Amino acid sequence: MHFCNVNFLQRCISILFLVQCFNAYSEPKWQLYNNKGGVSVYYQSHSDNTFEVRGVVTVSNVNANDFLELLSDTNTAPQWIENASKVNVIKHLSPSENLVYSYFDSPWPVANRDVITYSCYSQLTPTQSQLVVKARADSLPRAKGVVRVITLNAHWLLTKQGDDLNIVYQIYALPGGSIPTWLNNKVGLKSTHKTLVNLRNILISKEYQAKPPIIKAGQC
Repeated sequence: MHFCNVNFLQRCISILFLVQCFNAYSEPKWQLYNNKGGVSVYYQSHSDNTFEVRGVVTVSNVNANDFLELLSDTNTAPQWIENASKVNVIKHLSPSENLVYSYFDSPWPVANRDVITYSCYSQLTPTQSQLVVKARADSLPRAKGVVRVITLNAHWLLTKQGDDLNIVYQIYALPGGSIPTWLNNKVGLKSTHKTLVNLRNILISKEYQAKPPIIKAGQC
């Protein structure tokens, strides 16, 4: 009986060890790309050598509603979203959900890109909210000469910290077409950094105009 109890205990310890090892292995390993101008950018390499990118910035004296009001002003989007020349809300699906069309200019000879995204905003805690963004490639017909982005999964995590707002932007996107993986990774890292620097500056300067309806927290 004593032997059986010891054997059972050993098995439990072994299982616990395996579970802990699996959890440690499954946690994403984020590596720092740069930390400049108050913006930190990290990346996680996937098995196909593509990067998932995460950017972090804290903006003083703003809140989540300021961020949502900026999003509502799609005319201002090209001023802070890197390489975006056009952003339009196609449809307000609900108070918390939007369907959005974005067009991105690319340097010659790379073809321009467009993407249609579904976004949904939700309140996670009294001080934290999240905007989830996913590609909906077939929501509009494709334009000739423009590459449609099919794979895009992103989210904005907004956390109120006193009078400041901490913003974490995480994205995994594939540009489609014939862009080499290494070039896409490089562009993604640089674009994320520039976008967050621009975002912070425009939120602080208040150089935008809220345009109802402004997205509200709902069920996502």
